[in-house]
Amino acid sequence: MYLILDACTVLNLLQVDLISNSDDEYNLNYNYIKRVKTIDSFQIQITEKVLEEIKKNYSKNSNIVKKNLFLKTYIEKKLHGLVDYTIDKNDFECALVFTKKVTKYSKDNGELHSTSYALYLNKYLKNTVLNSYFITDDDGAIDDFENFFKINLLGQILTTIDLLLILETYNIITLSGIFRFSSDLKKQYIKDYSNLLKEMEALQKSQLPFKESSFLTKLYENINSLDFEKVKTDIESPLYANIKRKQPSIDTLLQNILKDDLKKVDILDAKIEEIKSKYWTMDKI
Repeated sequence: MYLILDACTVLNLLQVDLISNSDDEYNLNYNYIKRVKTIDSFQIQITEKVLEEIKKNYSKNSNIVKKNLFLKTYIEKKLHGLVDYTIDKNDFECALVFTKKVTKYSKDNGELHSTSYALYLNKYLKNTVLNSYFITDDDGAIDDFENFFKINLLGQILTTIDLLLILETYNIITLSGIFRFSSDLKKQYIKDYSNLLKEMEALQKSQLPFKESSFLTKLYENINSLDFEKVKTDIESPLYANIKRKQPSIDTLLQNILKDDLKKVDILDAKIEEIKSKYWTMDKI
């Protein structure tokens, strides 16, 4: 079976997994892509367009030189091997043109190329019916291509968490490991998360009145634990108005998060809740 990854999935698997040592050198903690490759039943693939997007965006959310250097080296050494360079260019172009025409998808991006690659495998290679799984966390791409996958008997569209569940079924990682990954992934989705916490830490070091300091500590804890329902309640407090007046950047960053970044977080939370309630484990018998 083919696991066709888009750029955001690859970057999530890498960036969430990065750890640094005492010398600020970076490495992968679990190396999820390598672990999937150990399963003989699956073959990981990315398209050239996806590799192009990964190279363009791997350093987008980080200004840490050594972190970006590690990612650049990993991409050059490991990811080229996931691209199918044996693809027949003319046949793939036919699949690409058909996918664009039928889905009316206007963007020439990795999601389109990944879907077209699944169609190419299905129509131009043997024994690939229902044998391709497109891994993406882009809910827009899921909406745009899910029916196309079904009607052409390509396979399914899965998320990064689904990919990790595959690892769990092979006893390569645990459910608790998936939940930890999910928590870290949410922080990855919230692009202003780290900057917001830094702004709050800076304000806390100033001599705030006791009530404001206590309130800021509680708000910090709720943001740090990603409990945004409590955060929404917190910012209705008159004490938050004082915080906002003293450090306007905190409110700017927080409003950006509440407005733009929480949709993916909500979708991810819903997925994790489904796993906790419906995914089969022995302790539920």
